[in-house]
Parts: sequence; structure tokens; C-alpha cells
Amino acid sequence: MKIGIWLMTRENKKSEIEIVAKVEHARHCANFIKENETFVFDIDGKLLPEKSTANLCLGMLARIQPALMIAKERVASGLDPLPVTIPYLDCFDTGIDFGGMGKVTVKLFTQKAS
Repeated sequence: MKIGIWLMTRENKKSEIEIVAKVEHARHCANFIKENETFVFDIDGKLLPEKSTANLCLGMLARIQPALMIAKERVASGLDPLPVTIPYLDCFDTGIDFGGMGKVTVKLFTQKAS
């Protein structure tokens, strides 16, 4: 069963959904975040450090936070948490080419809570 279909079924509780931000691209990150590391959140937007593998980065978390709010609202409305319009997010750092330190890009997706 596809995750979107699974999320729509009435018997599933919102606590069974996690939002994952997987690092797809990382260059010169000051926090040493590497590709394929993850930030894992519950549907209320709380970071789950025991399930996350990426180093903490406030700039990245600040970019993810609005998407987490959207996901929570969409689940409450019975919709798939992540609309197709926000699959990728990047950190606030402008990148080394523009005077910053580096750049990290994450891909958002949902998974069943384990």
C-alpha cells in the first residue's frame, strides 16, 4: 500500500506518521552534515533525536519547520501530509559561492513510525 493511501485510512492515528528530511546534497557544511543522513520528526513537528542521524543545525531546522506545520494541518484535514510542492528544502546558508559556509539540501517524505 502506498504511504499516501495508508495515511488516508481512518484507523491510522497521527502518531503513526513520521516526517523524514533526508540529506540529498551537502557541500562544505559547517555542522558536518553529510549526504544520506536524516532528521526525523513526529507529526507534531518534534525532532526525534533517537531516530535522526544528522548533526543538529538550526538553519536547516528553521527551513523545515514551516513544512512540518503544513504537514500537521494537512493530516488534521485528512490529506496526505506533504504536498508535491515542497519535496526539497535547503538551509539558510547562501553557500560558499556567495560568501557563506556551505549548502545542504534535504528531501522530505513520510514514513510509518517504527
